[in-house]
Amino acid sequence: MFTLLCGGIFHSLKGDPTWNWLFLQNEHVEWAGCVYWDLIQPSFMFMVGASMPFALARRAELGDSWSRRLGHVLFRAFNLVLIGVLLDHFGAEKIQIGFIRVLQQIAPGYVFTFFLVGRPLVVQGAVAAVVLVGYQLAWTFNPWNGPGGPWAMGNENMGSAFDQWMLGRHYSGFYVGLNSIPSGITILLGAMAGEVARRAESAAANGDDALRAARRRACATLAIAGLAGLAAGWVLSIWFPLVKRIWTPSFTVFAGGWTTLILAAFYGMVDVAGARRWTFPLVVVGTNSLAAYILGNSFGGWFRSLSSAWVGGLKEPLGTAWFPVFQHALFAAFAWTVLWWMHRRRIFIKA
Repeated sequence: MFTLLCGGIFHSLKGDPTWNWLFLQNEHVEWAGCVYWDLIQPSFMFMVGASMPFALARRAELGDSWSRRLGHVLFRAFNLVLIGVLLDHFGAEKIQIGFIRVLQQIAPGYVFTFFLVGRPLVVQGAVAAVVLVGYQLAWTFNPWNGPGGPWAMGNENMGSAFDQWMLGRHYSGFYVGLNSIPSGITILLGAMAGEVARRAESAAANGDDALRAARRRACATLAIAGLAGLAAGWVLSIWFPLVKRIWTPSFTVFAGGWTTLILAAFYGMVDVAGARRWTFPLVVVGTNSLAAYILGNSFGGWFRSLSSAWVGGLKEPLGTAWFPVFQHALFAAFAWTVLWWMHRRRIFIKA
């Protein structure tokens, strides 16, 4: 979410002879491949899953029945879809229901993962493998593939055929609504990682030494799992390309490896090493991630338009190349300040 707020800064560096590489890392690849920006949505979905073992265990401790927890999950999933649809129509001239925004993609995977949280990790892993293999086979052997095969850029594939049947149209950029199936596995992978961390925290009952040892083991487990995911995704990409726009199974595994490694790195720094103070700017954003998402997606253009009269005098000294960078940085600072104000007053937006 912090990167999302700062995304405009990187996008404004396009074509700069020194910093264009940073722009390329913060712009989705055209089709096959993976850069940093392609990991933003998987990271968001992964962390939804990572939080579920903690949140559901807490609700169970407070006495919520299984059916009550299910009702809570269904209600949140409905709210995510509703917020996503409303954001889709921010400034739109006509109603077009879609399901490729991250909030709508989270909802079905969130409900699906609920039924697996608390199961043995081997069961969760087996379910993830079965779904991905089944999804791979369904895409490979279907009558809607064009001459380029199921993974070719375009709308001649199972996902686009489903969107045409369901909505009577295709999404721009060749995205497909069926992404919610493999991206749901990204949420499940996050839940598995979260369960590893939650089990480590349960060692607190045995004393500080036991807790530190358990955290180190959990960090090592997450790091190994992340490296394994990276390796497996890279090997699979030799035959089945990494395509975020249709969320290929190879991309699911590869992105899952990266997000697990990122979690391992933060877990190692914060929980194992105890370095917490530096995280405050990220905590402000993370504890209000939905508010950050709404700010980043809907108010950037409005803020730049509103601020132009006040900072327009800097356009000449900064130049046409760097003035947009300054404006985007100003918006990021403004958005963070709003989130900090909300954090200070314990105002948290939740679905």
